[in-house]
Amino acid sequence: MSHPLTLLFVLVATVIPAFAADRVNIAEDEASHSAYNSGWVTGKNSGAGFGAWTLQTLGGTVNDSHAGFFIATVDNEQGLDTIAPNNKAFGTFANGVEFEAAVGFRTFDQPLQIGDSFSLLMECDTVTTKFSSDDNRLGIIGFSLRSGVTSEAWDEYEKDARFQFGFYQGESNYQVYDGEESHDTGVPMTADGVAVTVTLTGADTYDLEITPLDTKETTKLPGRKLAGTAGAPIGSFAIYNLDGERENAYFNGIQVSRSGESIGR
Repeated sequence: MSHPLTLLFVLVATVIPAFAADRVNIAEDEASHSAYNSGWVTGKNSGAGFGAWTLQTLGGTVNDSHAGFFIATVDNEQGLDTIAPNNKAFGTFANGVEFEAAVGFRTFDQPLQIGDSFSLLMECDTVTTKFSSDDNRLGIIGFSLRSGVTSEAWDEYEKDARFQFGFYQGESNYQVYDGEESHDTGVPMTADGVAVTVTLTGADTYDLEITPLDTKETTKLPGRKLAGTAGAPIGSFAIYNLDGERENAYFNGIQVSRSGESIGR
């Protein structure tokens, strides 16, 4: 079943101020699409403008070690409604006595061009260990934009990464890793989730907007530098839950918008 791109645009535009009326979605997906009624697995390809999902896990080597993916519902997940206006979101878990990981990869049908805005909704809580004997590596929940498109293993989430955003265990604010020396966004982590928009302003520069879904107050970080190979086009993204432990991590409202003027050229 197809879904009009305008529907998700209306949904996400209410919390991501960067989207103006003259912008058009060229890619979109969300967890409430009917393709996910039977689950979220490798090979699913819903929405428009993206390649199929490749889902990779690191589940550990002992019984008390778990990682995976599911379609989360508002009825079963407390507080999920902030990023699930249609009652569903992409859910990930990674917990146990070792280091676990759940990473979802997806390519863009066409690389992002200057002026494009990539956005998504992300929700997680403070990383709290589930077992007293847990691996001591720090948990990370976030997403990356990559110039590469490989997805053969979970740890390729940062391969050829030009941008990474997330919540890092031990920090109180969301962090961003790019071509700049400063990483702290100054935006406190909120269990209600955030809307994040990355707008390319040049081959190697971008503007970042972060909107906590509890306050709806947008923080703008303009003119930042992308990491990685200069001029390399962004061809894929990855969302990840790396040892998030006791709390699941959720994503939704994934989309790319482009200026109507650019489309008309």
